[in-house]
Amino acid sequence: MVTSGLEHLLHPRRLLAALYLCIGAAGIGSLGCAGQKRDANLAVEGEHQLAPTHIEDAKFATAVHRLLREGARSPERSALLAGVVRRQLTHATESLAQGNHARSASSVVGAFYLLRIGEARVDMFDEQNIRALEGAVAHVSARGDEGRALALMLLLRRLLPDGPKRQQLDTHVAALRRWMKDTRTGGDMANLRAAERAAVGHSLLDPTRDSLDRAATAINKWIKRAVEYNLRYQQTRRLPPREEIAEAYRALQTGGETMAALYLRYGMAREALEVIESTAAGRVASPAFFGRLRAAARDDTAEDWRLLARDFARIAFSKGELPMDRELVDAALWGIALEAYRRDPTSLAVGHLLADQLIELGMPEVAPLVLRDALGVDPSTVSLNAVMAAVGNTLSEQFEAGSVAGARRVFASSQPLFALADRDAYAGQLEPSTAQLRQMMAGIELRSGNLLAARPLLATALQAEPTVWGYTMLGMLERQAGKLDDALAHATRAIELPAAKVLPLDVARAQLLAFEVMRDKGDNSGAAEALEIALELALSTRKRGTGETRVRAEQLLARVLDSYGERQSASRAITRALDIASKHRQVLSETVLSAVGRGLVQKDMNAARGALQIGIKATIDEHDLVYGALWLMFLEREDGGTPDGKVDRVLLESIHDDTWTGHLARWARNIIDDDALLKAATTYTHEVEAAFYISMRARIAGRAGADKQLAKVASNPLIELMEVQLARDILAPKSGAKMPHKYSLP
Repeated sequence: MVTSGLEHLLHPRRLLAALYLCIGAAGIGSLGCAGQKRDANLAVEGEHQLAPTHIEDAKFATAVHRLLREGARSPERSALLAGVVRRQLTHATESLAQGNHARSASSVVGAFYLLRIGEARVDMFDEQNIRALEGAVAHVSARGDEGRALALMLLLRRLLPDGPKRQQLDTHVAALRRWMKDTRTGGDMANLRAAERAAVGHSLLDPTRDSLDRAATAINKWIKRAVEYNLRYQQTRRLPPREEIAEAYRALQTGGETMAALYLRYGMAREALEVIESTAAGRVASPAFFGRLRAAARDDTAEDWRLLARDFARIAFSKGELPMDRELVDAALWGIALEAYRRDPTSLAVGHLLADQLIELGMPEVAPLVLRDALGVDPSTVSLNAVMAAVGNTLSEQFEAGSVAGARRVFASSQPLFALADRDAYAGQLEPSTAQLRQMMAGIELRSGNLLAARPLLATALQAEPTVWGYTMLGMLERQAGKLDDALAHATRAIELPAAKVLPLDVARAQLLAFEVMRDKGDNSGAAEALEIALELALSTRKRGTGETRVRAEQLLARVLDSYGERQSASRAITRALDIASKHRQVLSETVLSAVGRGLVQKDMNAARGALQIGIKATIDEHDLVYGALWLMFLEREDGGTPDGKVDRVLLESIHDDTWTGHLARWARNIIDDDALLKAATTYTHEVEAAFYISMRARIAGRAGADKQLAKVASNPLIELMEVQLARDILAPKSGAKMPHKYSLP
């Protein structure tokens, strides 16, 4: 269980009508009903086609950036594009392996959105992409997205070798065709709308002329029928059937923009204009929107495209139900923003828009390069601040999504921004600063167990911007590595910083670190002095500040009091922390876990049970409840008494979850064994957690070598992992420090 240290993303609901079109004319995946052997619509550049460029992760961001900047076609660009698509689909496969299905599907969509009409190649896709495509099919199917599922399924079918899986897919396709025939039983408008939605969705992920033409035809039929209803009403005053009215109104209101969006997904303003002028869409298009589309098509300036982007951004970010399908709006906005960016990469508004879309489409490492373009040579502090904040948010999002590799790529591609932000002109004016972002990245590396990468990042950040938190972290790292003298030096440096005067809780933590180091070194006098200072700071801080500050002060006070052996006073501090946290839900889960963890270390059964009950009653995150239940389970087994049922209640509710805490719950219930738990760990953090729980169960069972295994966890560099801290506290020697008589404890 990771503490909050860094403060600063499959089962279909229904069968899809996947084959409402003649597969013989399909695009990317057209191996159709008759077993065609070639994909006629896949772009082939003949004898001049070059092999896909091999793209390493380190070069991915710059490769995509180049593709975004340069749209002119050439054999070299085609080879680069093929390599980028392959690498992006690899990223999608990695996300799927981590259990992040939505993120994986977004990355698959991002790979396709890099393609324009006629740019797809057979060798962009191979058997290594199958898992990602299968995951994307499952994800879009669950959303009832017929068209996009169709495009993905057809591509998947051509990648599958002859065998059971392909036969199963063929069976599913046949079932989908029957389902479509049986369910399209509504009125004209409903059927035309369903066909239009599926055709458009298909075209978004099938960059072929056939797919585009079929979608345009479907949109035109949908609009044309609505226009006919409208004309009939004007002539006869007879309304269409009630069930047709809503769809007819939608077509009349948004048909023109829908037709334009289909082509704008591919940056084709001129083609959009021509089609609208020659179809029923021209009769319903908004004059204001049509004027902006015409300007982009004919004048083709950066400002024309920016205004068009503004229109679609307003639709995309409006509150309530969108007038058009979300997928179409987002796809059109991508195509428009890309064209606007190509015409003027220095537009900050367009840069932010395109960067946000890159993040959503699973290419966050490219966003810093686009934002660097947008800042220009000499940006304002306000503009640079906004970009640095965006980088910080992206780093945090990558880590929270479980993608340390993604965070590393974002950090690496942000170096040009850091070089700009490190100029003297911006010194002390940026929030976050480059030093803060380096500290954030150091924390991410620490949580992934990469101490070698974390230490220099933290040291560089502290050299530029010394902080109490940073030096304390560095000291904790050195302590974990067994370098007690270095750890004490860093703790002392943290305490002596000028900023320490206004950060009492940070200083108290540094003093606690100094206490633990000197205790371990046998310096009882120095340890007692550091502990008393920490006590003074905790006592004074708990009387003032915000609710969250008071919660942390009470938690820290409890830790100090436990070091003095004042268990009852420490328990009262934890009770006060829980009471305050109940009114500040953002810190309640953390406080509950802190209280249960303390109960395990101090063998305080009543305190642990009471804290877990508060968490259950407050319905804190179920994953956090599992961790608390495991700690209480160890305490109950060690005590040997009768469990009160809280542990079973929490674990039984989680044993069916396909998550890490679900694996932990099954392990605790003896459904899986130690080896299975270790095998289920997909991250370094999970591995360390598994080692903690396995060694704790062995320790309680009295097995030889359990403490040795627990000591390995205690010395692990994941210093913000609660299991590491619990292991340290469980094995820590008694300090022997005596509470000074001059203090009156609350």
